[in-house]
Amino acid sequence: MTHEQSAKTITPTEKRFAQEYAFDFNGQDAYMRATGNTNKKSASVQASKFLKKDRVKEYLEEYVKEILGPQEKTLLGNVAFWVKIRDDTKARNSDRLKASENLAKYAQMFVGKKEVDIHAKVQILDDI
Repeated sequence: MTHEQSAKTITPTEKRFAQEYAFDFNGQDAYMRATGNTNKKSASVQASKFLKKDRVKEYLEEYVKEILGPQEKTLLGNVAFWVKIRDDTKARNSDRLKASENLAKYAQMFVGKKEVDIHAKVQILDDI
């Protein structure tokens, strides 16, 4: 089933949520971006409900596969693992932090350091 076929049974809000969720795999933030809801507790509850719906899960899976192409199995496996570790309250904090970092890198949330070497001639003019 393509994500267009899944889209026939999914609501526009669920579809937008799934697309936002695919960006960083953070349900609360995805729900807030998709709906404009700024209440974190409410967004967290609603995101959890959306993620339990089969039609949302199916659409999300197809949407991510379409975006990722042939590397999706490895990448999706890694992302699912990182999300599981990040959300596991029994995991060591260092493991949860590393999983969060990996998810942030995946979502390209970090800006890489770039060194720029500029050679220019400076000319000072004094009009006094």
